[in-house]
Order: sequence, then C-alpha cells, then structure tokens
Amino acid sequence: MNKTLLFLALITSVATLTTISYSQSGSTGLPFLMIPTSVEANGMGGISTVANASSPSSMLFNPAQIGMHTQSNFFSTELNSKPTLWLPAFNLNDLWITNSTIVYGMKMPLDEKSSFSMGVGYSRVFLNLGEFIVTTEAGPDAVASFKGYEASDNFSAGVGIDAGYKIAVGTTFKKITSSLSPIGTAQERGNGKAQLWAWDFGIVGSLPIVPFMERKESQAENIAAPFLFITGAYAVNNIGGGISYAGSPSDPLPRTARLGLSANAGFSLRVKNTMIEMVNVTIAREAENLLFERFNDGSWKYTGSYIGKINITQNILNGEAHGYVCVRRGFSAGILETVVIRSGSYEGDGNLVYKTSGYSISTLGLSKYISSSIPDQTGFNPIEFFASHLEIRFNHSAYTEHPILNGTEFDTVVFSFRY
Repeated sequence: MNKTLLFLALITSVATLTTISYSQSGSTGLPFLMIPTSVEANGMGGISTVANASSPSSMLFNPAQIGMHTQSNFFSTELNSKPTLWLPAFNLNDLWITNSTIVYGMKMPLDEKSSFSMGVGYSRVFLNLGEFIVTTEAGPDAVASFKGYEASDNFSAGVGIDAGYKIAVGTTFKKITSSLSPIGTAQERGNGKAQLWAWDFGIVGSLPIVPFMERKESQAENIAAPFLFITGAYAVNNIGGGISYAGSPSDPLPRTARLGLSANAGFSLRVKNTMIEMVNVTIAREAENLLFERFNDGSWKYTGSYIGKINITQNILNGEAHGYVCVRRGFSAGILETVVIRSGSYEGDGNLVYKTSGYSISTLGLSKYISSSIPDQTGFNPIEFFASHLEIRFNHSAYTEHPILNGTEFDTVVFSFRY
C-alpha cells in the first residue's frame, strides 16, 4: 500500500488519540509503547501488572512478573500466530503489531517450605506502519519510498520468593527504535528516525488468605484444597528522556505509573497423586497515570511523583476513572487447568472506553492427569517427561464496543516447560 507522508502523520496521530487518552498532557512520543500486547492481559481489559503471571508477555508492563512466572516455569516462549491488525476500522492491511517473548528461569529451595526463583527474558514489540511514498514540494512525483515502523527490544530480569506468601521484583531495559520518515523537513537536517533507551521497574506481592494445602501426609485421592490469594502490584514504565526527530523539539516518553489489586480464588482436587485446579477465578483492577505535564508553550516536564494522581480508594477499590487516571477491570474463570474465559474493560480520560474478551485452551490439565496415570518406573520415560513438564496454550482476545478499536484481535501460542 502506498501513502503520503501526510497520511503517515495522520495515522500516527490517530494511533495516539485512540491508544491513550491522557489529554491532560497533550500528545506523547512513541504511543505504541502503551499498547498492551499480552493476549491474556488483553482479555482482561489489558491487566498484566497485577495478574496473568502465567503469560510470558506480562513482563512488558511489569517485569516483576518474571519472578512470579519462574516459580512454575523454567522456560517459556510466546509467539503471535498471526499479526494483529491495528485500528481495523481504517482497513489498512499493513498497519499491524506483533510481539514475541522468551523467558528462562530457575528455582532453588530455601528450605522445606520456601523457594527462590530468578529469570531473564527478552521480548520484541514491532508496529508496522506500512510502505510510504516520499514526494517533494516540486511536485507529486515519488522520489523515494520507505517502510515505516516502531519497535521495542526489551531485556528483562526478575527475582521472586515463595514462602507461602509470594513477592517478586524486576526491571526491564528497552531499546526503542522509531522510523517515521527517511528525510527531515525543509528547515531541519537529519531524518525522521530516532533511537533511545528507557527502563521499567515493578514489584508484585501475593498473600494467601486461605492457604493452599496439598496435604502431602495423605495419599488418599479426592482431597479438596481451597485457596484465596490477594495480590497487589506496582510498576512504572518508560523511564527515560524525551524523543525528537531531526533536531525538532522533543516529546516525552509515555512514562506511566500502574497500580493494581486482584483476588484469586478456587479449589484444587487430588486426582491420583496430582493436585489439579478444578476452578480458578480472578477479579482484578488496575489504575494508570501518565507522569508528565505539558504547558501552553509546548514545553513539558516529567512529574516528580512516581505514583501520579492514582487514588487507591477511588480508582482501584471503587473502579472509577477520574481526571487523568485510567482504570482497567478484568475477570477470568478457569476450569480443570484447561479452559480459561476472560472479560474486561478499559475506561480512559476522554472518549476512550472499550470492552475486551478472550479465552485460553491449555494442555496442562490433561498433561497432569496423564502424568499421574503413568505407573512409577525406573529409567527415562519420554511420555511421562513431556506430560509432566510441557504445556502448550493457545490464547485469543479481542476489543469490542469502540468505533475504531472494535474488531482488534490478538492470537498467540505459548510453549512452557514447567518444573
């Protein structure tokens, strides 16, 4: 598809207006960094700071999730089964976004009841803007063409402790590349390309209200174990300087504070010698706020606060968006560690309000049952090994009830090796 540079500017502006709705600060540079790319999170309104630790891509909004993720998995990778068409209402087939993620970790026992985990991860988010024609003031004839894109290469690390309660911290360093034009304006030298570094920080903690009790002292089957966890999380994303093209005035990065709270409840049942989660329900809310101010003369500055204007009572407990604080709400229900159904919503400052839905289909429940059915034996059994450790999960989510974002669909496949 061929378009003019003017149309590129239009599309970039539309992406800014529809992806983030923080009108208190005007436009921000690199709005693609605000697009949630975790498919499981997108099914729950985009929540990944405080929930969805099973998704490798959750580290994109909260790198502390690596510490949680590696409590159960020593290797995971998540890949798009197809690119996600962005802003589908415009019918632009070459405006799409993809994400690929890989996480490797290890877990070490601290004593009989606690363990320490650590992990590293890499992800790449790529927003394709299409192929564009370059013209000059001399006339409409094309003098060149180029492919516009924006990308983020993210290098993450996190650690976690599981001692009944769970706590994890993590950080991400990201290399950001933006290629919007091969040439500058008539007044500026250089080009419409920029590259810079930024970083994220996150922490997440989970407290058992009803402890998970596997009751190893009993070998009886069909023993139920209820559980209830309350989880809180905080993250700040895109800490760095400003971005400018060809010497133009800089724009701030979308530095964002995120604060979330979730409740996760259900019960497990002993099937033969393996505990399988029969039901798992999560309710979560997150609030987020951009951490910069823009003034009437076009200048801007980052705020000194790293929590912004987030109010725990109003934004999280009551789930109300106000001022310039946006709220995400999410719900998920899983059965037999096989099927998970999700729903959610996003309410931002201005007119950006939409709903989400999604589901996952996993081999985990079936694998656990097969593994528990294999008699104990000496030597290596490949069927037992893969049944005990390999999980394959297909995820789907979609945006609905918004004139521009409606019909946006995300699909990924996750391969995980569990302890």
